[in-house]
Amino acid sequence: MITGLRQRRRDGLPRLLDDGRTRARLRPWPHQSRIAQLILTDHTKAPTVATLLTWLAVARDHGFDSIRTGALSDSATPPFVELGFESIQRLALLRLELDRHNDDLDTELHGSSRAARHELRAVRGSRQIATLARIDRAAFVDGWDLDATGIVDACRATPQHRVRLAVTANDDPAGYMITGRNGAAGFIQRLAVHPDHEGRGVATSLLVDGLTWLHRRRVEDVLVNTNFDNERALDLYRRFGFESLDESLSVLALDRLAVGSSR
Repeated sequence: MITGLRQRRRDGLPRLLDDGRTRARLRPWPHQSRIAQLILTDHTKAPTVATLLTWLAVARDHGFDSIRTGALSDSATPPFVELGFESIQRLALLRLELDRHNDDLDTELHGSSRAARHELRAVRGSRQIATLARIDRAAFVDGWDLDATGIVDACRATPQHRVRLAVTANDDPAGYMITGRNGAAGFIQRLAVHPDHEGRGVATSLLVDGLTWLHRRRVEDVLVNTNFDNERALDLYRRFGFESLDESLSVLALDRLAVGSSR
């Protein structure tokens, strides 16, 4: 047991790292078992360098060769940069202020719901989560997709969440979305559409559902991030009133974990 570090273990791997001030989840990067992923519970709150060194040592001791972070705000990156992490992805951050557009949004959502062309189903059980993972792998560039464990982690990232699977009239899984809520803050945690069903309103149906759920729970602001070059996603969110923020998010990586774990 490492002093000052509480670990919840599953199959020998600590699922939660906690120094009493900051927390992070440690898991293998999807489909790449030698790469660790370190996801801060609060992506805006930086660990100390000492804590980060401890966490890197835990990852190294569990056989990982390199490590990547989840999406981090600029305020959380300094200790990572100090230890040699480099940015491998920048993400645009967008916000929708629901509390400023309640009446207009009510009208827009109601009209869009009438036009929805996909059945949306609640997701329960490992078989359905596996279906979501197959959609995710088809929808995202290799290395940036979520496996079943990553999808479950995304659901647990907020105190409340809603997961919906969109299916076609032929019962084909077409896409899914995870919507999260933490008090008055809402989050589009993940939105994935299978390439075979792009351009057919799947994402619109899912986004209508998630925003309606948040709207009914008096959420004030909704945040979402996506790649800067994902024009399809950016156009979709802007159509619903999301606006780009000056702040962006970063995914950082340390390729030589053994070197980075000691000073």
